[in-house]
Amino acid sequence: MKHFLVAVISAALCISPNLPVAKEKPLRNSVLKKVQLEGLSHKGRYRFGYTSQPVRRGAKAQRFEIRHGDCGRSSGWNDCETDRGRVEMKERPKNAMSKPGKGIWYGYSMLIPQDFQSLGKGNTLLGQVKAEGWNMPMWFLTFNDRPYLNFADNVPCSIGSLASWKGRWIDVTIYAHYGHSGQKSYFQLYKDGKLICDRKTPFMPEEFRTKRPKLGLKYGVYNSFVSRYLARHGQTPAAASAMAQQHEGGTSKSPSSTPFKYDWGVQLPTHVVYYDEMRYGSRREDVDVRMLEARGVPPVD
Repeated sequence: MKHFLVAVISAALCISPNLPVAKEKPLRNSVLKKVQLEGLSHKGRYRFGYTSQPVRRGAKAQRFEIRHGDCGRSSGWNDCETDRGRVEMKERPKNAMSKPGKGIWYGYSMLIPQDFQSLGKGNTLLGQVKAEGWNMPMWFLTFNDRPYLNFADNVPCSIGSLASWKGRWIDVTIYAHYGHSGQKSYFQLYKDGKLICDRKTPFMPEEFRTKRPKLGLKYGVYNSFVSRYLARHGQTPAAASAMAQQHEGGTSKSPSSTPFKYDWGVQLPTHVVYYDEMRYGSRREDVDVRMLEARGVPPVD
């Protein structure tokens, strides 16, 4: 009898390995519900789509591609005449996620393929927030020879080598506060759960203290001052004329404002970048890919 009671008590205290692990409910905070493909982008069918491989989690990921000559125009702006090209998703309506005077967390995974080529002194932006009527982004991530995070006041933060970002899924978590006072931190960038940039001072322009800006997140692939790459690796055409562009951060110069009109003897490398698990929220634990995965929260798709 004694042995029987011991066996019963022991069985009651044990947890069966066959019991299902509790999972949290899905979160309704997908960035895809708040964005649309930028109309300024080129019209090639390959520019954007969903893919089942590679993916970070779930059934699909977003795939962006931009090739030499891909550029477009919209009312008041022309990438083709300003040394640029892009294929981006943009926040719509503006201020749907990124709200003036408030903080927000963005979380996602990004895959930059191993064969991704830097544009050298050109810029490849993979993530930014723009304010309507302001040339410089409020913040942006640039991936060239020396990747960096930059702000509207032109204060940069190094984010490591390009090689450290290529060839695998990187989990990115960002906190941004679009205000001017009262915060211990105004911007934080986590790479695979490690804090690599932490800004303690406001980055929003002073005029936005009294003016409510229209803010919008953009992500995909945005290349600027691409003629710098073409001139470095090819030959500058005699008909090309140099461009000097004024902006809040100063003056940026490049060999041509209309690079795709000429034959440089070389072309821009094709860029393909993947994004997955894109979320937004008021808390890190609601957007951080690794935290969500560890808690068993289902993927966004």
